[in-house]
Amino acid sequence: MRILSLGKKSFATSPWLRVCQGSTLAGFLLTLNLMSHTTGLSFALFIIIGVPLLLLSAFITVALLIHDLRKRHSLFDLEQYEPGEVIFREGDLADRVYFIVKGTVEVVRNLDGKEIVLARLGSGDFFGEMAFFVSDGRRTATVRTSTPVELQVLGKENFTRLMQAIPAAHKEFSAKAIERLRERDR
Repeated sequence: MRILSLGKKSFATSPWLRVCQGSTLAGFLLTLNLMSHTTGLSFALFIIIGVPLLLLSAFITVALLIHDLRKRHSLFDLEQYEPGEVIFREGDLADRVYFIVKGTVEVVRNLDGKEIVLARLGSGDFFGEMAFFVSDGRRTATVRTSTPVELQVLGKENFTRLMQAIPAAHKEFSAKAIERLRERDR
């Protein structure tokens, strides 16, 4: 498993910030040159090079800050798994809900020593919600990958807040959990 946390790196570590700092420094040096030696050439250099550099650095800085804020306040994390990896096992404590971006997973249960595949899920499907609706907070099945998988992961707190904030989402998730429980018990 590889966790690609969307919102955990500071924008201060971005190489683009170094570009901003360099272009700002060059723009200010050209400004200082203009202020100390006002000539036609220094004015032309300032207008042609200095102003665009300052504007570029301001634009990049604002874009970096917006990108950083969006990542830092994202509800989801991104996780990637290789084929055959177990995402969680039956009986584990539930702490997240998963949304499949790419790939396929198998939902399996062990009954009397036999492994039974309950479902195969792919892009656009979700899993892991049943533990929050129909059990005591424990996983009701094992989920493993069939292909390389990319998942958006929503933690328990954020999932609970989402269910409280959007009644229609709560209704859809609980209905899907009940439907899956009925299929499982057949």
